[in-house]
Order: sequence, then C-alpha cells, then structure tokens
Amino acid sequence: MARRVALHIGPRKTATTYLQRVLQQCVESGVLPAECYPIRTRGRLDHNHVPGLIDLARGEGEIGLQADAWTEQDGSDARALLEAVAATDAEVILSAEALSVLRPSGADAVITALAPAPVDVVVTVRDLGRVLPSSWQQHMRNGNIESYADYLALRAEERSARLDRTDLHRGFWRAYRYGELVRRWAAAARSVSVVTVPASSKDPAEVWRRFIAAAKLTELPHEPPVVEEDRANISLTGAETFALQGLNIAARGNGLGRREVRDWHRKLLRRGWAERADRGPRLGLPPEMLPVVREWAEEDRLDLASSGVPIFGVLDDLTVGPDNPGIPDANAVAAAAGAALMRALQGRQTRDGGDA
Repeated sequence: MARRVALHIGPRKTATTYLQRVLQQCVESGVLPAECYPIRTRGRLDHNHVPGLIDLARGEGEIGLQADAWTEQDGSDARALLEAVAATDAEVILSAEALSVLRPSGADAVITALAPAPVDVVVTVRDLGRVLPSSWQQHMRNGNIESYADYLALRAEERSARLDRTDLHRGFWRAYRYGELVRRWAAAARSVSVVTVPASSKDPAEVWRRFIAAAKLTELPHEPPVVEEDRANISLTGAETFALQGLNIAARGNGLGRREVRDWHRKLLRRGWAERADRGPRLGLPPEMLPVVREWAEEDRLDLASSGVPIFGVLDDLTVGPDNPGIPDANAVAAAAGAALMRALQGRQTRDGGDA
C-alpha cells in the first residue's frame, strides 16, 4: 500500500490543469516514477485522476453530475485507480478537482477508500474575480448555453440561500467557500494545506513551487518542465467566449449535444482563434458585480485565515484587484465570430479544391 497519498482536490480554475500537466511531464521524462503519479490506470493516458475519483464518488452517491456526464462508468475506473495506489509502497500523488464539491460524507468516503494510506490534502485557491468569469468560460467550453448574466445571478442566489448545503447538484460554493472547504477535508484527512495562486502571472512557475512545498514533494524539480503546447490549457478571451456561446446555441438548436460540439471547440481555439494577432482581453466581471464579488472574496479570505491551515503563498492573492477587463463589446464579439467563420470557410474551400 502507498505509504502516503498527497491528494490535490482543486477546485477547478485554480491552476489545476497546469499542475496536472507538469506532473504528467515529470512522469514521462522520468523525473517522477510512474507509480507515484499513475496516469495509465484505464488503459489510456490521463493527465489527472478525475475519472477514477468521480467513479468512486458516484458509486457512493456523493456527487451531482449533469445527466450526460460520465454515463459509461461502471466502477472499473475507481477500482483500477485504487489498485494502483495499493500496488506500491511509494508516495502517491492524486489530483482531481472534482473532489472539491463533495460534502463531508463524500470526503469521508474518499479518505476511507484510500485507507490505510494516510492522506494529506492540498487545496489550490484563487481570487473570485478570476474564478467566476473563468468558470462561465468553462461552462461554455463544455457545450452549455446559459448566458453569463444568468450564470452569475444563479451563483448569487446559491450563495445567499446556501443551496450548497441542501442540494447535491449545487456544488459551486462547496468548492469556493474556501474556509468551509478546508475544514470539511481537515475533518477527514490527516492534514490539509492551502496553495494560493499568485495574483500576478509574471512567474507562472511560482504556483508549482508552492504546490510541491505544500504537498511535501520537495524532491521534485524546483523549476517545472515546460508543458508541451498541444497539452496546455489555452484560455479563451472574453469575445471568443461569447462567440462560442453562439455556436453552442446554434448546435443545440440543431439537435447536437454538449459532447458533440467539444471537438469543434478545440479545433476552433487551436487552429483559429489562437492564431489571431490580437485576440483581445480576458473576460472580466460586469462592473455592477465587482463590489459584490469583492465582498464575497473578503468574507472567504477572512474565513480561510481563521481556519488555521498552513498557507503556501499569501492570502492577499485572494483579494479581487482593480484589474477588471469587464464585458466585451459587440464589435469585439463580431470580430471573434468572424475569425471563426473565416477559418471554417477557408477549411471548406481547401477541402473542395476551389470556391465554396
């Protein structure tokens, strides 16, 4: 059995994909033994452990998922992952941002499944001024059609009504009320540590250094390997996200599901928008929401400070700063949509060998 498990639980949009890709790169370069970060437990390459740990949580009735998500799972992903943890006496690192939405009973179920290995949990946290726009962008990348305004209004309703306490499917604030999140897992695991994602992106590797310190993985390289470009999580700009929403609406109107449009999204981002010289700024918050989100962030920062868990980084990273790009105007969205159409028409012309 693994002598220890370092369990990274996210939440989403807190540099999780970056950290997972760096760990994957460490395995593939031989810096980290494969048994220490198992990424081939399902007969294919994974960069994280979301499949196995979602399968585990689903089997325990502890996670709320969309009706079309992970429908093919039958318990085998969870069994394969747990067998990999049991088959080694090394320290094992597991990373699955989906675990951040679990209730206390769900956290207990995960820790119990990993026993008798002691589990040290690492939570990565980021300011809500970045998390909320990025979360809606991910919502669009997942093929959904809900407007940004409606999405933010729902988050506000959930927070004020504390729906996360009563509804399994309302997990957003179970993940992003950071003080409550760390207390929930501290009650189940041997220890919990927190890594703040730096407010400045001047040194992207800083979050990696904080992570390996928090996870007690100091034998890993201080400077992370470079993540290959085709594996990096390319961010959408604000205008591109609204254009993507339009594509999702059109696809839904033609009877296509969320899964069917995701391949279009990847091609559009990597072969269309990523090549634009001026893609525009990231998505921000509507100006009228900024004071509200700042208040939420300060409440959560103070609550996390009072939890007593070790912090790797600075809590001021959770303060919502003055840099808010806001909402793109119609011209910016039109330019992004036009770039997508141009790319599609050029591709069709190439296939047809002439004018479309």
